[in-house]
Amino acid sequence: MADDGLKQKVRDVLKNGYFSDPDDLVDVSDGPDDSIHVVIVSRKFDGRRMSEKNDLIWSELTHNLHPDEWGRVSLSIGTSPEEIKAT
Repeated sequence: MADDGLKQKVRDVLKNGYFSDPDDLVDVSDGPDDSIHVVIVSRKFDGRRMSEKNDLIWSELTHNLHPDEWGRVSLSIGTSPEEIKAT
């Protein structure tokens, strides 16, 4: 189980940064062992390729967290509401 304080810090970095719109959903949860999973649903991902979505997420994490903190994120998923509706 990941540290609750670190999960909150990761969420705060994302929600107080690029994904600060009220409609942006940022979910931070436990991954295997003590790793962290991040799922973001945002219209900011509309029309973007997977690599662009990952760049947006990781840019926030690497610029605002120490390597030993962002290094605990083992999964990050960015999707738009439209992509969810299409599945």
